[in-house]
Amino acid sequence: MSYATIMVHVDAGGELDGRVRIAAQLADRFQSRLIGISSWTPRPPFAIEGVVIDPKLTTDEIAGRSVALKARGEEFKKVAGLKGQRVEWRCAQEFPTPYVMREARAADLLVITRERRNLDPYLYVDPGSLLLGAGRPVLLVPPGVSSMDAKKVVVAWKDTREARRAIRDALPLLKQAETVIVVEFCQSPHEVGPAQQRLGDVVQYLASHHITSVLQRVQPLKDVAEDSLLQFVQRESADLIVAGAYGHSRVGEWIFGGVTEALLTRSPVCCLLSH
Repeated sequence: MSYATIMVHVDAGGELDGRVRIAAQLADRFQSRLIGISSWTPRPPFAIEGVVIDPKLTTDEIAGRSVALKARGEEFKKVAGLKGQRVEWRCAQEFPTPYVMREARAADLLVITRERRNLDPYLYVDPGSLLLGAGRPVLLVPPGVSSMDAKKVVVAWKDTREARRAIRDALPLLKQAETVIVVEFCQSPHEVGPAQQRLGDVVQYLASHHITSVLQRVQPLKDVAEDSLLQFVQRESADLIVAGAYGHSRVGEWIFGGVTEALLTRSPVCCLLSH
């Protein structure tokens, strides 16, 4: 198993950030095909103090946007630094999130920024919606991060469907890691024994895929789970977290907090998430 095709979302404007460089590094590491993808859509009419403003574009303006998106593709290819048929550019004038979600059929792994900025659906993808709807693992790259060695990886284990899928989706990266730490957090001492048994099964599963430099850790839950996880990652100096996404409802996590929302908004390292 490998990542034969990697897809990276590129904002329609601004500087190309670290996610493009990380996607290119991964494509080089796995000899993958790299697809850059970008999209935007015009805004509908809106009212300000009773005055309707229609930002509808003229035919020439729409054509100009198409030219700009194609130029963005050339910029992307230059930064990616891959040759020939191993790099591709896709663009459209439609909402970015559903467009990327649909085109994800062509990829094994999606790379996006975890920065939500103003969550403008006309210009940027929504990471949460993409996680729920793409049907592919998503690598979230924090702002300011432009490389990912993934030599030390933390797998945030919880015995859920999402966590099982995440660890399988991460196998290509886990096989190249120097150390993999599988961690589960327990609220009370009587949970430690069952947790150790679960982690033992995960370690055996990884060993069956020739991943042997694996440590298992059962940690007390001193605070909320998301804070305990991020503090553990910092102590271990890991540069990649692997976790299941939205084991609970997205609305519940948005209202009450949760590990997925914390990783989407606060993780200082890259996160590979699967739903």
